[in-house]
Amino acid sequence: MTGESTRSILRAHLLPYALFAMVALAWLGSDPLGSAEAILLTRSSLPLGDFLLTQYSPLYLFILHGWSQVSEAAIWLRLLGVAIGAVSVLLGPWILRGLGGAHATRAALWLLAASPFLIVQVRVLSTSQLSLLAVVCAYLCFIEYNRAGQLGWLAGWVLSILAALLVHGGLYCVALAHCLSMVVYRRRFRQRQRNWWLAQIPVLSLFLITAGTHLGHFVGHRMAETNTAIAASVQWGHLGSGLPLPWSAISGGLLLLLLASGVAVCRDWRRNPRHGLLLIGFAVPAFAWLVWLPYDFYAVAALPCLVTLAAMGIRLYPRWARQLLWCAVAVTYGWSHWRLLI
Repeated sequence: MTGESTRSILRAHLLPYALFAMVALAWLGSDPLGSAEAILLTRSSLPLGDFLLTQYSPLYLFILHGWSQVSEAAIWLRLLGVAIGAVSVLLGPWILRGLGGAHATRAALWLLAASPFLIVQVRVLSTSQLSLLAVVCAYLCFIEYNRAGQLGWLAGWVLSILAALLVHGGLYCVALAHCLSMVVYRRRFRQRQRNWWLAQIPVLSLFLITAGTHLGHFVGHRMAETNTAIAASVQWGHLGSGLPLPWSAISGGLLLLLLASGVAVCRDWRRNPRHGLLLIGFAVPAFAWLVWLPYDFYAVAALPCLVTLAAMGIRLYPRWARQLLWCAVAVTYGWSHWRLLI
């Protein structure tokens, strides 16, 4: 892609970029660090050699350590998350186009950039910001590798997944989703298979090193302890607005409607690898998040596919219904931002 085409794509999406920056930066340092943020900052003060020995997000702690050397003011520390989130949103048009096609890109980017869930994540010290960036880079490289077959994109995918595993071992769910996609569409991508499976060796090795003990505990104990339907519905509602009832129920119901509509669009997934990747890429992390492990980075891993499915779902309706749906999204998003920021 040429520099001119890159600039034209960025210019075409200035409004969602500006909205993200405005909401993410508003009153960023008005509150002191919370207890969870203070714990992260304390962990980042470990000697540099100890970061690789800790199983808790060594890559994020390493970056936070360097960032905090400039200042430990709340606004400066939180600016790191906004910067990481901004890079993810800037890359959005490329991966969203690869996932849903040109017709869904603009709507999906609006849903991503203005997402109350995402805004909450980038405005605090959290590993979710770096999780999203690693996931976005992994999807970009995976899509381009399947399109062009160049080994450079495969190497980029490996590096992105390795970085994700150094944020949290649970992000192996993204690699698992991509592997499932390669299995389902093995005939379509038969010339890519050999190099793809060889590339899994370093990824699987690091996963077993960083999360092997946790995997054993999960299979032996946590797998039988599933969330209740009420707990899962509450989590889903927070993904839509981050507010208590009744707003979480309203936004969660709206998001579920758009998701179901997008899934209906992808009913040709057996013949369309793009639609299959969308469904698998959403289902794997979302299932783990809703059923077993209520950690935000799983929801973040599902977010690119979720907003793409929602954008495709909106296009399924007649024009008057699309306008009503966009009004409903604007009201729920706007009220969520107002309540969360003011």
